[in-house]
Amino acid sequence: MLKNYLKIAIRNLWKHKLFSFINITGLGLAMAFCFMQLIQVQSSFEKDSFHPYPDRTFRILTDATDNVGEKHSLASTPFPLGQKLGDGQSVIEKTVRINRSFGTNLSNGIKTLRTYGLYVEPGYFEIFGFPLEKGKPATEPWTAVLTHEMAERFFGDANPIGKTLTNSEVGTFTITGVFKPLKKFRTHLDADMAISMATLPLVRKDLKADDWLSYNTYTFVFLTKGSTRADLDQALARVSAENQKAVRFKDIKSHSFRSQALSEISPDWEGLLDNPDVEPIWKMGVSLLIPLVIIVLAGFNYINLTLTRSLSRAREVGVRKVAGAKKFQLISQFLVETVVIALLAFGLGYLGLLLLKEYIHVGWLTWEVSDTRMLWAIFIGFTLFTGFLAGILPARILSSYQPVQILKGELAPTGVGKFGFRKTLTIIQFVVALVFMTGTGIMNSQFEYMATDNQNFNRKNILNIPLVPDSDFKLLANEMSREAGVKRVGLTSATLNEGAGKAKLAPLSQQKPTNSVETYIYASDRNFIDNMRLQFIAGENVPASADTTVHFVVLNQKAAQSLGWKNPKEAVGQTILLNETQVIVSGIVKNFCFMRYELPVVPLILAFDPREIKVLSLEVMDGTDREHLASVLEKTWKRYHPRESFVYSWYEDQLYEDYLENEDQKIMDLLVLVVFTIAAMGLLGMVTYSTAKRVKEVGVRKVMGASTAQIMRLLSGSFVKLMLIAAIIAMPIGYGLGSLFLNIFTYHPHLGPGVFLTCIGSLGLIGLLTIGIQTYKAAVTNPAETLRND
Repeated sequence: MLKNYLKIAIRNLWKHKLFSFINITGLGLAMAFCFMQLIQVQSSFEKDSFHPYPDRTFRILTDATDNVGEKHSLASTPFPLGQKLGDGQSVIEKTVRINRSFGTNLSNGIKTLRTYGLYVEPGYFEIFGFPLEKGKPATEPWTAVLTHEMAERFFGDANPIGKTLTNSEVGTFTITGVFKPLKKFRTHLDADMAISMATLPLVRKDLKADDWLSYNTYTFVFLTKGSTRADLDQALARVSAENQKAVRFKDIKSHSFRSQALSEISPDWEGLLDNPDVEPIWKMGVSLLIPLVIIVLAGFNYINLTLTRSLSRAREVGVRKVAGAKKFQLISQFLVETVVIALLAFGLGYLGLLLLKEYIHVGWLTWEVSDTRMLWAIFIGFTLFTGFLAGILPARILSSYQPVQILKGELAPTGVGKFGFRKTLTIIQFVVALVFMTGTGIMNSQFEYMATDNQNFNRKNILNIPLVPDSDFKLLANEMSREAGVKRVGLTSATLNEGAGKAKLAPLSQQKPTNSVETYIYASDRNFIDNMRLQFIAGENVPASADTTVHFVVLNQKAAQSLGWKNPKEAVGQTILLNETQVIVSGIVKNFCFMRYELPVVPLILAFDPREIKVLSLEVMDGTDREHLASVLEKTWKRYHPRESFVYSWYEDQLYEDYLENEDQKIMDLLVLVVFTIAAMGLLGMVTYSTAKRVKEVGVRKVMGASTAQIMRLLSGSFVKLMLIAAIIAMPIGYGLGSLFLNIFTYHPHLGPGVFLTCIGSLGLIGLLTIGIQTYKAAVTNPAETLRND
């Protein structure tokens, strides 16, 4: 019987090629994204499966009981626990403490990147599977090891060993090593750098090494050979009992400690507190939502087209029922058809997955797993389940038809209510497609605004060169300013992208200011301000002479307002206190984004200080050969610093990489394209079948004198209405979601009509082309051919 079902299914697919193509393509495109997400789910289960000693390495958890008796489980532990376990516990060979509190902006002089790090003890490099590509572990104070990816972002192809990364508030870190790439493996200990634990007390001076009530550390233990987890649990029970007597608990009643194997860390089934980079099991389900929405939309196509053809399939059902077929047999036949379609879509979806892997290069996506057999089993199981879900509703509806009604011709196309179930599904498809497209367009406009030229400051034709610490930059700057193609050489402490220092401002009248204004500061000269094209709304730039610019500064509007001047012109020429130095306000510039675009407007001062100059900012003339100029500047650099590498960055490229490097918008763009393609193909199938069923009506109308335009309007009217209804529903939803997204950012582009016109235009173009071509073909058909058989 199954063999007969397969034969009938294949014949039906071959007979109705267009509908088969629409269903298989739609499901295949959706499956590609579902397969991509299923890989992420499996990789979460395989997280930290690559470490060399999984049977001997355990993480310690804390179970804290509050004063009302409620228990809270934490992935973190008190800082002193590591030393306590390492001293006098025979089952433990080594302990490793990890602190996750490092997260700040680091700069190599020309590039500032948000960097997240772990403070780690030396054992981190021994018990975990993080081999070094070059260099050595970070054990001394103010040393760190970078990931391979972060080393490339900061230093490109240059050797980072011995180089430094600086934050004006935190300090300077020397790079001692670089980790090898993890490739297909993932870890919950994900970070951009590993910093020596010896650095932590120097940075976090408030950290107390004997504080048992601050759960700020992740503790791992490495068991001695021959010891078991049961032995570790007994040791932890003893430590917990001793700790209960020694610690004076305040906000909680007690705490205890227990072990967790590496294989149990991800995913998080317990809902542990303070457990970063580990996906809770519920979050993994939510991450499947968008791909499942897309595959549901693809399933709508099958349901729509099957119900649209319900009259023709009904005759088949009637004949089979008269011949003695049972309802479950008819349901089985229709389900076999959908499973065959799903299996064909599986092949297309896998090819789509391979193309996605080549096209999308996003750091947080993984494309490989360790257990490929399990992955293929998941793929096939998902495919069969998808086929069953897509086919069960049409199968039940078609198999429920009564032979008498079918053979008498008393059935109408299936619908629910006056509006119709099929029309509702079509509207839903286009509403989802329009909301996707509108939201993606608005998000992309923000990313483009941040990554490319905008009204904040100039980034075109700017070449940034980091200086050697404590070097005499004046001779180098003068020499480079004479090179052909160099228009101007500016001096600054850092580039305008999160590298600012901090200072205090106060009016001169407050000799001992009590209400000073916290401000960000760049040590910049006149040329740098000119290079950045900052807009003066009052006053002018600082004087050209380096000797006098020490006494002149430029403020932004926010700084002037914070000092009490409502009118920017009132601030020009005034003397203020910069920290403890008297300076004169030369000019006021319009507020602009010099940090992250989502942060609020903050005070800024530009004041020249030769001790803080760390970057040369060269403005290059239009049309200059950039490669030739770089080689010439390198020769100049080598004359002054023969032993130092020449590092430079084109500002425009640097900022573009900072904001568009991970290409996240590519995924959203592809999702929109897939959703629109699925919706358009579904519309194509419905229009094709509808016009084919009315071909004789068209012939009669043409014989009666109807024009081609009138017939096209008649055939397309209902479909155009569906599209208009979808647009009316989707536009407010898309606008609201887009506005919420833009409101996250202090600096953002204006939400003009362009995005909405593009979305509606795309919908109209796709829809009208789909409808127009099919209705035109029906309208121009010769009536003699369509009416010949009647």
